[in-house]
Amino acid sequence: MVDVFIIGTGMVGYVQLTIEAQQSLDRSEVAYVVDAQKIVKDHIRDEYDVHVVDLTTEYTEKEDRRTTYELMARKVLDDAGTRDNPVALALYGHPMVFVSPSRMVAERARERGLDVEIKPGISAIDCVYADIEFDPARNGVHMFEATDLLLREWELNPDVPVMLWQIGAVETIRHTTGDSDPQRFERFKRYLRQFYPDDHTIQLLQTATYPIAESQRVEIPLAELETIASTIDAGAHILYIPPVRDRPIQNRELLDQVRSKEHIETITR
Repeated sequence: MVDVFIIGTGMVGYVQLTIEAQQSLDRSEVAYVVDAQKIVKDHIRDEYDVHVVDLTTEYTEKEDRRTTYELMARKVLDDAGTRDNPVALALYGHPMVFVSPSRMVAERARERGLDVEIKPGISAIDCVYADIEFDPARNGVHMFEATDLLLREWELNPDVPVMLWQIGAVETIRHTTGDSDPQRFERFKRYLRQFYPDDHTIQLLQTATYPIAESQRVEIPLAELETIASTIDAGAHILYIPPVRDRPIQNRELLDQVRSKEHIETITR
């Protein structure tokens, strides 16, 4: 028997709840929800025979987010396995994409001998791909969390598109609703300037989070990044950096083979 379902609620209200997520909620007795949208919590409360616990109330101003995630995970784990039916942990987006409480619950639940099922959800990156008609198969994609990019000093390839997550939380692991000083993004901009010219156009992307809302795209030269600090503060954005140039084919011999009927016969049976 499943003790814990870990599911994603998607990004656009509750309309991106998958059938798997809905079935998990149908089977659950309690749903612990990490989603700031009241419409999502109300929908789960109204449509499913489940008690809803809002975990977003655990956030505390200037608290280390890891401490908050530990508290969230502990609440779910202490309840799981004590009931006749499973409990669900429902998180916005995809439950394994840039999310910590879900990993904590999954790992520690198994240590306690609890059975866990994780169901995929629609993440912000899925929505952004649709918003800007982006195909990662064309030129590949680099993807990093903004603060981790600075801490590990990942080297960026300007021929490859880049998606940078959580730019609005750069340089801190603490939760805050305070406004950013524009100089907050100076170090981040300096790092990017190692790989891109000042006039390279970058895009701040915010996917729609309500069915009647529209996705946002703000284009700006890299040199002016800090001038949109207030826009960055206003949402959960992904910073998209298009490639400086299209990388040409390097291996012409292989290209000929890729197109060759004779070659396919040498690599298949």
